[in-house]
Amino acid sequence: MEDIIRKPMKDVTVPSNDVIRRPQTVPEPYVAPIRDDEGDRIGKNPFFEKPKQKVSEPQKGRGAGKGVLFALLFALVLALAFFVANYFAMATIEVTPITRSAQIDNNFTATVSESDSELIFHFTSLSEVKAKEVPATIEKKIQKKASGTVTIFNAYNGESQRLIKNTRLESADHKIFRIDQSVVVPGAKVVDGKTVPGSVDSVVYADVAGKEYNIGLGDFTIPGFKGDPRYSKFYSASKPDSPIAGGFSGTVKVPSDEAIKSAQEELKQDLKKIAVEKARAQIPTEVSFFPGSMIVKFEEVPEEFTVSDTTNVSMRATVSVFFFDTAELTKKIAELLPLEDRENPFSITNMSSLDFKFVDDVNNVVLSDIENISFHLAGKADFVGQIDSKKISADFAGKSKKDITEIIKKQINIGDANVIVRPMWKKVFPSDPAKINVKIVTK
Repeated sequence: MEDIIRKPMKDVTVPSNDVIRRPQTVPEPYVAPIRDDEGDRIGKNPFFEKPKQKVSEPQKGRGAGKGVLFALLFALVLALAFFVANYFAMATIEVTPITRSAQIDNNFTATVSESDSELIFHFTSLSEVKAKEVPATIEKKIQKKASGTVTIFNAYNGESQRLIKNTRLESADHKIFRIDQSVVVPGAKVVDGKTVPGSVDSVVYADVAGKEYNIGLGDFTIPGFKGDPRYSKFYSASKPDSPIAGGFSGTVKVPSDEAIKSAQEELKQDLKKIAVEKARAQIPTEVSFFPGSMIVKFEEVPEEFTVSDTTNVSMRATVSVFFFDTAELTKKIAELLPLEDRENPFSITNMSSLDFKFVDDVNNVVLSDIENISFHLAGKADFVGQIDSKKISADFAGKSKKDITEIIKKQINIGDANVIVRPMWKKVFPSDPAKINVKIVTK
């Protein structure tokens, strides 16, 4: 009220001519007396009450509980990471084997029989036939004996039986054929309580020329054994791939000698390649053989003479292979190494490149009869130490990194080694050998 501008009041004239004079100032406002309980009454009125703000008190233990929870989660993560790291822990050991070399120029011997001290050789043989058509331009009187290949069996006893050249074989229709070379028929064997006859193959020729001896496939006896217990125990049968044929007597057209010779030379080249490839495919991978240990023989296949203007010139190639167990042959050659290396297991990486030659001539003998051979090997043999990966994994399993040097020293044939363990902070190798990978590094 102090801010109000107070103006002087003027007198007012009323009809009664009385002058009413106004007071010079505005009268003070009326202030009603306040009762003593009025303040309390207003203060207690709910309308005038101010809502009270609740002051939250800190809850005891909440902050501490969160800290414990975070600590547990962190520990769990660490434990899980440790478990995963150990579960997927791996180790790689890169091993470089030792190498040696030796200049070979030595003779060796081998036997076909089982032996603890001698090297053993194995023998296999296969045949391949091929024909070529050539013009028949010359008339010629032909007297030719039928021929073919038979298998001779020995069911008499366990002893071998030699049959000399020209031994007679008799067919079921009493035609006589003769073997062209001396052969030895192996003795019979008993397998699972049953007698298994020994057998050998041989080429036979008819006793006389003529078509009547072209019997194809047949069974034979040995007339020379008549009246002997061996007669019923020695017998023969034609080989399915070489029937008896080619016999002829008469005048026919034939190729010139030059045409026959040219065709035969071409057939020999083709047959040698085909037969050698087939022989290689049939020989097991764990054995070794050499170009010099493969013997190829050729023979003419009897031709069927006709009056046609062409005829087929046929040749048969027989490949015989002498081969050896690779591990045993390597041991025998390793005897030429220095004394400290002889007992170590080695492999020869260039075995097939060594030059192999028979010491004794084998071209004029029945190869299936050979029981012992002498051969010469020449050339540089490259040896590489064999590594036992499983043994290395087992030796390192569960071991500490600080033991690496000592473990490597105990291994044989290791020239150098590099070890990697993951995760890198692991101080021990995995306890499971399967988680230790051994890699062989060759230079």
